[in-house]
Amino acid sequence: MRSLGFALLLILLVPLAALAQQPGLTVEDFLRAPTSGPCETGPISYVFIDNHNIFDRRQGRFAWAYRIANRIHVRTRKQVIERELLFAPGDCFNPILIDESERLLRSYPFIAQVDIYGIPQPDGSYHVIVETRDAWSTQADVRVSLRSGVEFEGFRALETNLFGRGQELGLYYITRDATRDYGVRYATPQLAGTRWDLALALGATRAGTLAAQTVAYPFVGDVSRWALIESFAREDRFFDYTTTVEVDDRFLHALMPVRDKVFDLAVVRRFGFAGNQSLIGGNLSFQELTYPGDPELARGDDILTPITPGDTLLLLESDTKRDQLNNIRLGVMLGKRNVHWVRRRGYDSMRGEQDIALGAEAGLVASRSLPALENDDDIAGTLALYTGFAISDLTVATRARVDGRRDFNTPTDRSEWEDILGDAELLVYYKPDPLSRHTLFFRAAGVGGWNTRTPFQLTLGGDRGLRGYRNDRFPGGRRVVISLEERVYFGWPFRNTADIGGTAFLDVGRMWAGDAPFGENTGWLASIGAGIRANVPAGSRTTYRVDVAMPLRAGPNIKDLRLMIAVGEPFGFLTRFGDPQLARSRRDRVADDLFRFH
Repeated sequence: MRSLGFALLLILLVPLAALAQQPGLTVEDFLRAPTSGPCETGPISYVFIDNHNIFDRRQGRFAWAYRIANRIHVRTRKQVIERELLFAPGDCFNPILIDESERLLRSYPFIAQVDIYGIPQPDGSYHVIVETRDAWSTQADVRVSLRSGVEFEGFRALETNLFGRGQELGLYYITRDATRDYGVRYATPQLAGTRWDLALALGATRAGTLAAQTVAYPFVGDVSRWALIESFAREDRFFDYTTTVEVDDRFLHALMPVRDKVFDLAVVRRFGFAGNQSLIGGNLSFQELTYPGDPELARGDDILTPITPGDTLLLLESDTKRDQLNNIRLGVMLGKRNVHWVRRRGYDSMRGEQDIALGAEAGLVASRSLPALENDDDIAGTLALYTGFAISDLTVATRARVDGRRDFNTPTDRSEWEDILGDAELLVYYKPDPLSRHTLFFRAAGVGGWNTRTPFQLTLGGDRGLRGYRNDRFPGGRRVVISLEERVYFGWPFRNTADIGGTAFLDVGRMWAGDAPFGENTGWLASIGAGIRANVPAGSRTTYRVDVAMPLRAGPNIKDLRLMIAVGEPFGFLTRFGDPQLARSRRDRVADDLFRFH
């Protein structure tokens, strides 16, 4: 039966490959209105692309530094920018496509600033000017722990604009306690000069290897009609459980070996027009989740041999969530989107512009396993919701997602609904004036799991929780965190070169044990911190940050201080929604971003 399942997946890949070969698959095929017929606004007679390097300054005390930075950086090629435009010479001048093209370009991390505008000509046509400025495209993320002196925990290096072609190449090496991951990944949004996306990843973990690939034709802004995706991943990893047993200032960890194989193929059709859209699609998926071995105990980098009854009990507790999954599923995808986009400055960066969706959207993915082909007999579903609105100086948004699975083979003494996982967050920005240097940011987030049968655990500490506590503090199954930040743009030094600012933050949170292994009820805890922010060049959205944080409690100790050096804000619109710890347990990956679908 398994061979039949794989054969079915391969058969369905044939139309996908055929579609990729069709030369007529262009954005013009998907626009909501035809471009033929009379052109009331006037045609576009010329498109001029002015792609600036990072720095334009050629004089002054640091002119030599600007020149060196520009020479090191490879400027974005004009062809890369041109392929993202939704118009060309000969098309009608359409302000909607001008705005959508600008938003598409602004979504790339290697583009700091975008401005597209039309200049009327005496003959009634338009010259369209596309001005862009590159951002610094090489990013480094260093992980350091201060709990027992200065300890190196790994790094991530990422080039987001390889050779000026808009391609990504990343390297990472992360070592934390007994887990060790390293690898390389590559991605391009313009495969072979088209709008197809390609992503590849290869790596190794202490448990084995990792291999993943994705080919996708995403929705192009709000104007295209079709999107599709094909992806495959095979990963050996340890599911890292934090225990509550501490030995020599380190918590013991229980490592559950997990082998995860997934394949997805999905197609979605979009109806309606920008601001009022409906989606319908279908997907076929395969999944196999197994556990090639027994859990192990670890302290730091060392794998321990159980020598006490307490050690054995720890291993037994970590072994309670190991239901195997083996299924081929057919599913339906439905969505409704009523949003419009507004541009805001200085929200998740010091002075960078970003696009924010106001309105509402809802997405539903429901799939049924085919028990004749594989072992599982179940249905699975995902519901995702978003709302955003602005009131005077406030911008408010909510994001939520819940996943669940109904297993028809469940014993009668257990609930059929299993692995129910959910997370939600409320984001509030207060900026008294668009040109103000101050932004007050508030976030309330909840995440949890119910009746879990596969590996699952959260912690209260870490970058997405209480930032003053280590990542392995306070394990449990349900978590609430409330954060308040004051983000300030200093305006000095080097105002025309970089945007320098700072932040002060307070985190308050609580953990409930739930049904997670080693879960504990903590009561309310808090941490405080501050940090420095930098955006290079001035006006870009990529944030480089250095934060220090510590628990807010009696008798603080310098050893409690955490140092975090990273790229990007941990919270906000520019941060992809979804808790990283919950992502370890989520199975449906097609539903991650139904409305962009990539």
